[in-house]
Amino acid sequence: MGGALVAVAALAALSVASEVTAVELLVEAPPEYAAEAARLRAFTHHDFEATAQLLGISPPRGPLRLVLAGERSELASRAPSWVSGYALPPMATIVLFPARVPSYPDRTLEALFEHEMAHLLIAQAAGGRPLPRWFDEGLATVAAREWGIEDRTRFALAVIGPGPRSVAELEEGFLGSAAAARRSYAMSAALLRHLLQRFGPAFVAATLREVAAGSTFESAFRQATGTSAALAAATFFGEESFWNTWVPFLTSTTALWMGITLLTFLAVRARRRRDAAIRAHWAEEEQAAALRQRLSLPPDDPSRCN
Repeated sequence: MGGALVAVAALAALSVASEVTAVELLVEAPPEYAAEAARLRAFTHHDFEATAQLLGISPPRGPLRLVLAGERSELASRAPSWVSGYALPPMATIVLFPARVPSYPDRTLEALFEHEMAHLLIAQAAGGRPLPRWFDEGLATVAAREWGIEDRTRFALAVIGPGPRSVAELEEGFLGSAAAARRSYAMSAALLRHLLQRFGPAFVAATLREVAAGSTFESAFRQATGTSAALAAATFFGEESFWNTWVPFLTSTTALWMGITLLTFLAVRARRRRDAAIRAHWAEEEQAAALRQRLSLPPDDPSRCN
């Protein structure tokens, strides 16, 4: 009997916890997105506690407005084709374009929703005051999910390739082409991971709390970390980019598989060229044989005229 009471109490506590963590979501979606709307309604029971704790706020309750927009909608026409969703914190609204998923940095509709939810929570933690785009996007990406192989690969390619090389270039990348934006997303997430490792998770909530109290981001960051955001970023873009990108990348399974893929591609291309050369040689031999056969026919052979 006592065990049963304990079990009932535990179930009741679990039910209360589920009600507390569930987000009230008001979904607006055309009929063709009914299945996607149902998936996201179910996903509102996802635990956002970890994200809220990182930001130093309470878990979200809602109500939140979620709009699933089609490609022919006015909302879609206003957004660049590479934008799969965005958040409007003052309106507690998230707009998603399901037809554009998957797209980096979010590979599923649920991951995209979680990313945009992180933006709403970041804005709440900052009291609605402005934050640098690199900090906002990097924090949303890191808070929403784990750092994966695609992130590491894109980060490595950005470091090896055209950049960006500073927070100013990060900001510019978000306003550029789809490729530039993807590089900025990857680099911003890597920069935030670097800052979390260097200063500890508490610096995020401390920075956002100071911003909400009226400080500028630069002042809040300095107070939370003891250094400026510019110097912290310069460290990341300098020595840290080498030790945290080149060395791990060159010794990782990602580099191994990229090397195997490249070698496979080169082998296939070489094989195709060799096969093409062999086929061309065979064709030449067949033509030569046919010519020799025609030349060897007697003069009165009627097949010469066919």
